Amino acid sequence: MQLGSRVDSCARLQVHKPVRRSRMLPIAALSSDGPSETHRRKAEARAWINAWRARSGLAPMTSSSVSITGILPPPAAAASASAGATGGFGSDIGEYFKLLTGLGTLYALDMAIKKVFASAHITFPSALGGMFGVVALLLVVGESTASKLLAFYTPALNWIAKWLPLFYVASLVTLPLALKGIAGSELAKIMIILGAGMVATLLFTAQVTVFIREVVRTENKEITKAKPASPFLPSHFAAWGAVAAASLAATAVAGANSSLGAQMALPFGLAATVGGYLLGNAVPKNMQGLLHPVVVTAIVANAGAALHGKVFGVGYDTSLKMYYSKGQGLMGAGDFLMAFLGCVIVSFGFRIYQQRETLRRHAPEIIGATFLSALFSFFSTAFAAKLLSLNSDLARALIPRSVTVALALPIATQLDAPLSITAAAVLLQGLLGANFGPNLMTAVGIKDTIARGLAAAGTAGGLGTASLTSKEPEALPFCALSYSLVGILSTFLAATPLVRNALIAIVGRCGVICGVAARVMMVVAGPRRLPARHEGQRMGPREPVKNICRVWVPDSYTAALYQLMTRNGCCFVWSNGGARIKKDADEMKTCTLAYGDSAAVRRVPPLLDLWPGGFARVSLYNCAGAR
Repeated sequence: MQLGSRVDSCARLQVHKPVRRSRMLPIAALSSDGPSETHRRKAEARAWINAWRARSGLAPMTSSSVSITGILPPPAAAASASAGATGGFGSDIGEYFKLLTGLGTLYALDMAIKKVFASAHITFPSALGGMFGVVALLLVVGESTASKLLAFYTPALNWIAKWLPLFYVASLVTLPLALKGIAGSELAKIMIILGAGMVATLLFTAQVTVFIREVVRTENKEITKAKPASPFLPSHFAAWGAVAAASLAATAVAGANSSLGAQMALPFGLAATVGGYLLGNAVPKNMQGLLHPVVVTAIVANAGAALHGKVFGVGYDTSLKMYYSKGQGLMGAGDFLMAFLGCVIVSFGFRIYQQRETLRRHAPEIIGATFLSALFSFFSTAFAAKLLSLNSDLARALIPRSVTVALALPIATQLDAPLSITAAAVLLQGLLGANFGPNLMTAVGIKDTIARGLAAAGTAGGLGTASLTSKEPEALPFCALSYSLVGILSTFLAATPLVRNALIAIVGRCGVICGVAARVMMVVAGPRRLPARHEGQRMGPREPVKNICRVWVPDSYTAALYQLMTRNGCCFVWSNGGARIKKDADEMKTCTLAYGDSAAVRRVPPLLDLWPGGFARVSLYNCAGAR
């Protein structure tokens, strides 16, 4: 036994000796080649190492570096760096080809889907439809083909992830325009509701996600942290600074109100926006809780638009309209960036597919958390607005605050809310969530990637998504799902009469109790009947008429009134009219109007001018004979 172990030791020693010699040979050869050869080989090695470090997003090695640990790449990275070095210029050309082709095809796909949706009169946002379509396509074609597609689109996906906040910031830059005309006291109430609502919805969504996971006992596997984007280079600052200087100089030379100066609004605004994003990312990390890159981008771009307007000879408001014209003039920087927002959202489908197994495993908490988040956001906003006695028009406009603008505006239409205020509320909510959301979740101990992604996007929409994923790319699939599902579920909730009427009643003049009482009185009063009247006969103003009931009824209960009327032979009259009730009554023509014909009713002022709470006082009569 002892002899065998000694033989083994000797054998190992004999095997290792040649290895040691072989490792020493290059060093000996290097020293024999003379100092010039040594210097050349060291320079080549340093260039190779710096090439690998640049590909990995690391700073180049300085001459004072002495430690090999952290300088030399691991074997796998070394192989890829070596392959990249041998590929040289051709490899870079291939990457740029994939990048441009990928972005181009995504843009073309978004435009095609938009045309299909428009021709089919589909009001659902086409970009979200495209996102789910990409996921479905990748699932259908099989894993092998899907992997090839992912490899082809990877440069485009990485580029989008690196610059993502730019595609959401245009509306923030022009936010002052949306807030004009709101009284200071009302604006203060709005900010309180949005600030408190952001915190409440963010923490509620995150905690509900964790709670549902514990209830269904989903296995929580650790999600691999994604590699952060490579840092911005000095060349980025130099290039965009040159664009800004050249376009502003051209505007100054062309003079005030010149066509060339108007055309220079696009390149200068784009340079100011990109420059703001570069500066925002240069802010020290310990200060980004107060000066988030998204906020810095909006501030710098807003200041840039004002500066260009000053040189061009127009006011502040006009300069912001030139920055984001929304099709009302020349394309501005905001229009240019927003034109790519659709293909950015479509690209989220690839990220969702990459995390399909995780999403399948965590489906209960994703669906449950997004549904409860939408419900909580709706009703918490309504009750907070009622508590602060906010004007009911403004209150209804704040209800879809956590929904992406594309879906928030149709919801606001169903709630008879001013659309401009809704758009401003969504943007303010997104700004607050983007600036404070990630740090707030970290402060309260929410570190789970799924909970953070669902909460950030479910609370602050696209801006929350851009803010979180700029530092935590692995959260993007969960942000994308929350971003879309919260909007879809909120749309369904707002389309449900029970939910919609409850929200309107809460923020209205009478409140929810009066709304419920009106519904009860309508149902109770319906079966009662009075003597029949003849068709076309008007009730005289002195003729005694017995009321079945006289109640304050929300404008949105019009459909219920018609059902009650046609089922029980009732007719209703106006003590003060409502715009929607009047319009629908003229179209229905189901019974004679008491105390005046339809022409007289048309002279009644609109409902919302008289009663901001959205209620009309109606009297129900029996008109069974008036057929």
